[in-house]
Amino acid sequence: MERLIDKFGRKIDCLRISVTDRCNLKCLYCMPENGIKLKDNKEILSYDEIFSIIKIFSELGVNKIKITGGEPLVRNDIVKLIHMIAKIKNINDISMTTNGTLLNYYAVELKNAGLKRLNISLDTLNSEKYKFLTRTDNLNFVLNGIETALKMNFSLVKINVVLLDINKDEINQFLKLSKEEPLHIRFLEYMPINNFYKLNEIIKADEVINKAYEIGEFETTKIYGNNNSINFRFKGAKGTFGIIAPMSYKFCYKCNRLRLTAEGFLKLCLNSKIGINLKKYIREGIDEANLKKIINQILMNKPFKHNLSYQSITNEFSMCQIGG
Repeated sequence: MERLIDKFGRKIDCLRISVTDRCNLKCLYCMPENGIKLKDNKEILSYDEIFSIIKIFSELGVNKIKITGGEPLVRNDIVKLIHMIAKIKNINDISMTTNGTLLNYYAVELKNAGLKRLNISLDTLNSEKYKFLTRTDNLNFVLNGIETALKMNFSLVKINVVLLDINKDEINQFLKLSKEEPLHIRFLEYMPINNFYKLNEIIKADEVINKAYEIGEFETTKIYGNNNSINFRFKGAKGTFGIIAPMSYKFCYKCNRLRLTAEGFLKLCLNSKIGINLKKYIREGIDEANLKKIINQILMNKPFKHNLSYQSITNEFSMCQIGG
């Protein structure tokens, strides 16, 4: 089998695919208050086009697919796409990042369709903070969705918590949740992609470790699908906790992923404009062999590391447009 290997020797085996730029939340750090200009449906990749692209990547060594948005569960017939992907040879892991608001309605179908893992974005367990951060009142829907997901026995249910000044006092609460429930809590350092939300205080991943020492004994552990996180488990805990620190401890040297936006642009790095419009080639009817060559050629432009800085905010796009 062919393998995607960049000029730094990194093997690419994971493709993150945004299936929509639409979202039913308006999180402060993700989307401007007035929303974004949404793409017309004809500009968005169809499921057949997504299937074709994944099939090509599967023949180039990609075996992990992560479905993102916007919010992927707002796209019609999303379960159909999971069914389609599950039939592709060599794809052995399908996961999804979701805000969890619709998960209570879809968890059973998603699991039966072949979805293996879930990443649920939840930055606070406080209803008032949730209203402030998301501009909605959907916290109970998310909590119900998590409960349903646990009952379905997905191989992993992760909770992604972005470290913000507004939720730093909840770190202990989330940490204790990893002891009490079979949940994998991951704390993410805030990435200054845009200036929709300005932190009054930068909270770094080390703060999580400091809080964990206050709670009890813990040790490092490994869990599947965590190439970018450092993971730990409290003694006797049902779940784990981990940190993803793209600002404090850059993990770019082991990056194994590419990103495909909803309109078909293949991004080589979250913080880079470099990429290629795969939709154009697919709709022009390019043969698979030539498209593979083009993908391999553009991969050589994948940067070694991102250049994000708390002192220099790009403000070029919202995360919902690229499938954060």
